[in-house]
Amino acid sequence: MSAENNDSAENNDPFKSVTICSCTAEKFLQNLDETHERWGDRGAIDWVFRGQNDATWKLMPRLFRKDTSTAFEINLIDNFISNVNLVNLPIPNHSLDYITHNKRNTKWMLSKESSYEIVYDFSHVVFAIAQHSGVPTRLLDFTYNPLVAAYFAADFTQLHKDLGRSIENKAEYLDKCLKIITDGKENGDDSTMETSVFQTVLTYLYEDIKSRSKLPQDIAVWAIRYSDLREKKTTLRLLEHPYTEILNLRLQMGVFLCDTKSYETEDNSCRSFDAELAKLVESKGIYKFTLPFPQRPALLDLLAKKRIASLYLTPSYEKVAEVVLEIVEKLEKKNKQ
Repeated sequence: MSAENNDSAENNDPFKSVTICSCTAEKFLQNLDETHERWGDRGAIDWVFRGQNDATWKLMPRLFRKDTSTAFEINLIDNFISNVNLVNLPIPNHSLDYITHNKRNTKWMLSKESSYEIVYDFSHVVFAIAQHSGVPTRLLDFTYNPLVAAYFAADFTQLHKDLGRSIENKAEYLDKCLKIITDGKENGDDSTMETSVFQTVLTYLYEDIKSRSKLPQDIAVWAIRYSDLREKKTTLRLLEHPYTEILNLRLQMGVFLCDTKSYETEDNSCRSFDAELAKLVESKGIYKFTLPFPQRPALLDLLAKKRIASLYLTPSYEKVAEVVLEIVEKLEKKNKQ
């Protein structure tokens, strides 16, 4: 994007007046501190937060980032329930309650694409569990904890997968090289083998350079005063579910934002929440905090010292084992020195 176009985009940014930029990770966390005067008399208790890897991204549910239909969403949920049942995982409440004929502002009609009318309720907990587990839905993840939002803004695990920069992607290229070497040794054709390996490595480096160019300039954390949503200043609604049976949701203090407009738009690009949330700018019911991309490692280090890391937010025995092995290996290296 040229400097002129970038300036134009900034001038058209409805959140420019409530955007707070930080140059360092330390300042970024100070701005997110729950006791900061910006949150008002009650502190950050009245606010919810969302972290995003790229400050230029719209606030749009994952379901709408591609051309999808209502039937596609229901197929996802149906299959999610089936496979959750197959592995004997619990879904709080009756799993079929997500199809309802009660009139609520979180209902959605499925009539255009079927011979009979079905109303389903996307406030049901199964949508929350599916969304939190990585299934695209019309919900948008938020949290009561600004530090958790900061962690997910800085955690590039999913973004690296999307850009082809994940560990799995690197392993794939390594496997290709090993196969070429193995086949070359068996056929006794060293020159062809070396050329093929070189070409494979060049391809990987070229793809890596391309993906680097797509990395964001800034990461962002959004803050929204949810009492403004309860007062119906927008068509957006905050969905809260009991944490009892959803461990990761409990640890991350997760909640969800959804749009209760009772119609479907043909254009998915219109389904971002930006226009509705821009209504909160004048009353300072929304803020956007940004931090330069190079500050990510420093931010993750500071958050880890506050016990905000993958181990604590999505715990498993395997992750604990990884941490234990890492600690022991560091001690052994230190003793050898």
